[in-house]
Amino acid sequence: RVHSSPNIYIIEDFLTPTELDYLRSKICAGKFQRSYVDAIESGGNSIVDKEHRTSTFLSFGKQQDSKVASIEAKAATILGCWSSRIVEPLQLVRYLPGQFFGEHHDMGDLQQDGTVALPPKSLFSKRRLVTLFCYLNKVEKGGATGFRYCELKVPPKPGRAVMFSNVLPDGMPDSRTVHSGEPVLDGVKYGLNIWICEE
Repeated sequence: RVHSSPNIYIIEDFLTPTELDYLRSKICAGKFQRSYVDAIESGGNSIVDKEHRTSTFLSFGKQQDSKVASIEAKAATILGCWSSRIVEPLQLVRYLPGQFFGEHHDMGDLQQDGTVALPPKSLFSKRRLVTLFCYLNKVEKGGATGFRYCELKVPPKPGRAVMFSNVLPDGMPDSRTVHSGEPVLDGVKYGLNIWICEE
């Protein structure tokens, strides 16, 4: 654990060398598309926000093969869950030089006053309770995951994962885990989003 209140964990070597090689092979073969955000004001629709999120991504099918299923199961097991049904389909992200993801929250909409608005369940299928973000490569400069409230920055390192909860015990969003993907200044950043959702 690298931070308490809120708890933020770094898991070294969460992804094995074999899993990293597999994911890198998908980078070469995959077709990336512009990343988007889900917004309450858009009625829950996915919108491209060029001012806030400039990365690209590709998605995996749920348990599309044995490697993906293994990563999903590992994420569930870390949280003491017996089923990977709670794991959202994995998402591979790419940040080219200059690209970033501004401050945001994985469970709701970040407001100007720093609070997080929880969207009605009718807008989104499942709420993201826990985030694991995994790094696939080292970035020459920039690209850290920043937590402003915690005064914490997690730099990319192959196989490393940063894990944190998006929710408070009362079920409301934990605004302390607002975070950002800092601009890549030199090199390219590849990461894997793993979200643990409510059933």
